[in-house]
Amino acid sequence: MEVDRDIKDSLQKCGIRRDVDVCQLNLAAKKLTSVPDLSRFHFLRELWLNNNKIRELSCRSLNCCLTELYLHNNNIKSVSGALNHLTCLRLLFLHNNQIRGLEDTMHELRRMQQLQTAKPGYRHHVIHCLSSIQVLDRKEVKSEERRRSFQIYSQERHRVLQSVAFCRRAT
Repeated sequence: MEVDRDIKDSLQKCGIRRDVDVCQLNLAAKKLTSVPDLSRFHFLRELWLNNNKIRELSCRSLNCCLTELYLHNNNIKSVSGALNHLTCLRLLFLHNNQIRGLEDTMHELRRMQQLQTAKPGYRHHVIHCLSSIQVLDRKEVKSEERRRSFQIYSQERHRVLQSVAFCRRAT
């Protein structure tokens, strides 16, 4: 397979001979249409799959300890069921894809408590759904943005908290 040859060539260029020594793998711009099986790389932490032609995202063959995943500039339509096992992700780039369904995308990313950077699009919604996020769209998430996201997406709870703050019961 051509993908296996690309991986082998990439590892040889870096002087890597054993699969256990692979912690970074760059498969960007290789004309991939799917995510290859990378399960043999047990210590893989950073993976570049950007600038390919990936449509379907199936990352079950990826190590659950992956910390950085670059999937931007592909043709991905959905991440549902593909990323939720990657709970150690800190950096995720999904921009310039064809992802639909923000709710499904946010549901997929919820278990990622280490996630600090993402670029799926709608800032307030992402801040609300991913309370641990610290950087979004290359900008620090400010406390005012968190408050505003809470106001927008938890209106009833916000109203009750506001009424308690002024020592009166909400009607």
